[in-house]
Amino acid sequence: GVDAVHRAGKKKHVRPMGKRDEESRPLLAVGSKEVLVEKRRVNLSRWWEWVWTRYTEPFEPERDSSFWYTTTRATKEDPAPWLADLYAFPNWSLASHYVNTGIALNLLTTPVTFYLVESKNASSAVVNTYTALTYLPWCLKVFFGLQSDLVPWLGMHRRSYYVLGWLVFLASNVALAALARPSVAATLLLTFVMVMGCLLADTVADAIVLECTTAGESARSTGKMRTHAYIVRQVGSTLGSLLGAVVYNARRDGGTWSWGLSIAQCFALQALLVALTVFPLVPFMYELPAKGAQRRAADLWRAAFDFVANPGVAVPLFYLYFYNVCFVSNPAWTNFLYDGLGFSDFQVGVLSTIGSLFSVAGLAVYERYFFNTAWRPLYVWTTLIAAAFSGLQVLLVLRLTFGLPNIVFATGDTSMQDFVSVLVFLPTCIMFFGFIPPGTEGTTYALLTTWQNVAATVAYDLGTALNCGFNTSNSALENGNWSGVLALTVITSLVQLLPAALVYLETPSGLKLLPNSIAETKRQCDLGRRSDLCAYIFIFLFFGSIFATVAQALYVIFYPAAC
Repeated sequence: GVDAVHRAGKKKHVRPMGKRDEESRPLLAVGSKEVLVEKRRVNLSRWWEWVWTRYTEPFEPERDSSFWYTTTRATKEDPAPWLADLYAFPNWSLASHYVNTGIALNLLTTPVTFYLVESKNASSAVVNTYTALTYLPWCLKVFFGLQSDLVPWLGMHRRSYYVLGWLVFLASNVALAALARPSVAATLLLTFVMVMGCLLADTVADAIVLECTTAGESARSTGKMRTHAYIVRQVGSTLGSLLGAVVYNARRDGGTWSWGLSIAQCFALQALLVALTVFPLVPFMYELPAKGAQRRAADLWRAAFDFVANPGVAVPLFYLYFYNVCFVSNPAWTNFLYDGLGFSDFQVGVLSTIGSLFSVAGLAVYERYFFNTAWRPLYVWTTLIAAAFSGLQVLLVLRLTFGLPNIVFATGDTSMQDFVSVLVFLPTCIMFFGFIPPGTEGTTYALLTTWQNVAATVAYDLGTALNCGFNTSNSALENGNWSGVLALTVITSLVQLLPAALVYLETPSGLKLLPNSIAETKRQCDLGRRSDLCAYIFIFLFFGSIFATVAQALYVIFYPAAC
């Protein structure tokens, strides 16, 4: 954040002309000294002029000295010291966005899965496809980034797409609410469109944060705004999970409480939250001017192609793809919790809430204790722990819970898996950060993060395909026939161990499948090698995985009883 105090008498602060609408107290006594508390001012008359005459123009701090928001910390060299402060008033729209993104990705998850299973008798394959469809838009963020970077809309590169994304999200929720009790096909398709809208806005928000970080953060504090954004989103995720656990649990819908919202009212609530907390802040939202020469899409794709044509980059990426694919989801697990163990919407929502909290804990633990830890041993022991806790689900299916209630036993399984998955994910976010070609940061970094999301969707696809080989129907689960879910639990737990066996392997040319650090990654990337075959394999896996996921999702939507 921005330092709030300065020594008195260092500088003479001149109050800008115009009405001062918001100001903090100027003096604060600290011991025997007086320090000047930073003053932040919002000039509503200037804002009114700005929003009506210059809103579509980018904000240039070094030129726009009459901007409607200012602070006493401003200097000629640093006219907007608040720029990279997520909590400064002009950035409240971004803070609201990240809170709402966290809520949006979690509030409806538990109610919708409960609705599909209990009200629509959806099979395990349908529920797993719903999860895959909510994950698939994450694989398309790179295309959203290209569109926003290259094609201004209504004179803007960022804000227009930001508003469009949230409008799509809002309209999808309104449409689902209007259907009252939407069909399985309508629920899955409109949910996919809904998440697409949210992630279009999220791609734009990420780009704005990156631009603010570049323009407003010192070398010492680089990444602080991004970290704050992740924290805010995780807070939203926890709130969303908790809301989803509480609001949809009425007996009329298969729950255990005497009250609760209908599924249509849940969709309406989600739409209302966005309408009340996102759109009112859009008029205060700004964007920075595009830096550098305007590039064509072909140039960006060529730069990305050349990047992954480096075997030092491609080999670890292929390993990470394999690693994520091996975390095959158990397609019957959600249905088992509902129909096998009799969990209510509230209980499953509690599992999701605790999982979100453990993800936050994993983020904090990694930053504090494992940031400089070698990657290969970190991957080995976290993979073993994740597989072990996944294996504990076998005990839950066998009813061997050592006297613990099912909900307590299930909570430990889910929470620890969320915790260790964060520890594994974070190193991959920084592995290639220093080697992305200049001028292609947004597209190439989005491509790298999308790569892992693509692999995760394939893991869901494999889980759905596995489900066809076992009897995991809702009626079988309700009648105590759990042999199918037991087999799936054993298989998915064992498959997770495969990547750990490859961590220390190298290619015949000496390239490590998983480097141990950024320095080791740099040595691999600086060998001057090139292989177009690596780039073509990357492209095939990238687009082939997306195509396979879409094809399987459409098949399950239109043929839900196929297996």
